Amino acid sequence: MPKLKNVEHTVEPTWGPDTGRNTNSGKFTGTFVGWFDTLQLEIGKTTQAEMTAIKNVIEIPIIENVTFVDSKTGNNKTEDFYGTAIKAKRKKKNGLYEPFSISLKAVSKRGDM
Repeated sequence: MPKLKNVEHTVEPTWGPDTGRNTNSGKFTGTFVGWFDTLQLEIGKTTQAEMTAIKNVIEIPIIENVTFVDSKTGNNKTEDFYGTAIKAKRKKKNGLYEPFSISLKAVSKRGDM
């Protein structure tokens, strides 16, 4: 990926739509769905051609076969992730897009947690 500056991996909990605080007891309740890999990608300044290439990879329903270093094991891991929209801010002065970040969430929960 052009101008990739940093990749941050976390394993995030995901809860169902019935989750929240019970108003009578104040206790947090609901359905726990599972733990999901999440990647935060930081992208530097990009040209129009680079932005187009990034959007063609990221702005799709499912991004298949993304390989990253699993921070839990230290090993390479390959997962499919949900695509996402990219907010692109272009500077008039030099025609480059400003740095931005993308958050990707795995489509399948981890089986090891």
